Amino acid sequence: MQTSNSTRFILSGIALSALTACGGGGDSSTPSVPPPPPAPTYTVGGGITGLKSGGMILAAGTDKLSVAPAATSFVLPNALTTGTAYNVVIADQPPRFTQVCALNNGSGTIAGANVTNIGVSCSDQVALVSTLAGTNNPTKFSIGLPEPVFDHPQGLTLDDAGNVFVADQGNARIAMVTPAGAVTTFVGRTPGQTPTDADLVLGKIEDITRDKDGNFYAVGRHMVFKITKAGVITTVAGASSSGYADGTGTQARFNTPLGIKVDDAGNLYVADTLNLRIRKITPAGVVTTIAGSGARGSADGAAPQASFANPIGIAVDKAGNVFVSESNLIRKLTPAGTVSTFAGSGSDVGEDGQGLKASFNQPYGLALDAAGNLYVAEQGGTVRTISPSGYVATVAGKNRAGGAVDTDGVGSVATFSAPHGIAVDAAGNLYIGDRLGGRVRKIVQR
Repeated sequence: MQTSNSTRFILSGIALSALTACGGGGDSSTPSVPPPPPAPTYTVGGGITGLKSGGMILAAGTDKLSVAPAATSFVLPNALTTGTAYNVVIADQPPRFTQVCALNNGSGTIAGANVTNIGVSCSDQVALVSTLAGTNNPTKFSIGLPEPVFDHPQGLTLDDAGNVFVADQGNARIAMVTPAGAVTTFVGRTPGQTPTDADLVLGKIEDITRDKDGNFYAVGRHMVFKITKAGVITTVAGASSSGYADGTGTQARFNTPLGIKVDDAGNLYVADTLNLRIRKITPAGVVTTIAGSGARGSADGAAPQASFANPIGIAVDKAGNVFVSESNLIRKLTPAGTVSTFAGSGSDVGEDGQGLKASFNQPYGLALDAAGNLYVAEQGGTVRTISPSGYVATVAGKNRAGGAVDTDGVGSVATFSAPHGIAVDAAGNLYIGDRLGGRVRKIVQR
């Protein structure tokens, strides 16, 4: 039988269709391969013992977890795959002098199971308060009490040898106290001796700080002074008359500055109290206003518009954040120029707690340790500490327990008349200028 051309064309089309349906031919597509299942992940955690107050922050790289007070276990938020290394650290813990926490088995590699053996153990700590120097008589007259050593000691700072330098306000001098408690006059008027004109250059000093080269800086009488290691006194900025003006050296004006600190670059930060502003002085003596509108208040926000209510104490950390004490609040000024309330509710009842839930009673001097813990001397009769995360705890003393007699002892057994200045040494010991008690107090952890 003979096949026509049209029939052959139809049969060829049918054959081509069948070949294509069977996967043959040159226009075939590759079948899709399903994705592999995700690798299993495992959690990192463990147990916590002894944590009572303040909570803590545990971290492994960028993975952070805030642990609440009294927690007994933890699990970090991010799970990890097999073969991944981890290194858990305590990024923030309860403030010193309250508890100390240690971590065990914090590092390792995920081996195909949840990690549950990391341990955090916390132990209670107490603050032992003693008198380093001074008598319980802050005046120039004995009044039946031991002869006074200091006349209203205010701010203080330390040198590398552990000597404490004290702004002995009423005696118009800076006194030096050795680690053994021996007191001498560094610069100014020695009590009981007729002062010379050179002795009266400083006048009544409010606060003092020391730079990394061993030079001292002090505020008093609306001025900022520099005192070399050899005791040579010069005026850095300001004049004996009060006012408000930025500028260089003696062209600048202050109004009753009460607090001063120096950073590692040699810049000075001044709490210009009655001008309600925070000032900065460069090593070249150029004075600028870095925060404060001049209006009285506690408004947060951009530094030029923020307000302060009698800023007094001041401290600056390694990152350039400036902390300021004022009327029952602790404020924070960032290097970017933003002011916020770091701790304090505005009440004066002296409660411990987190950040804005805590309260202060007339916070005065401020000091920072190497770990970023902030210490506060309160005229209300206590010494407080604030962790980097903002938890406030009482180191020693009693709120509103100020009086004529200071008592040494442990924690809340100790009493202070009116803590003003505060400094911390490399070992973490605290030194307090107890103004109305006429003493320099020392606090150690035990």
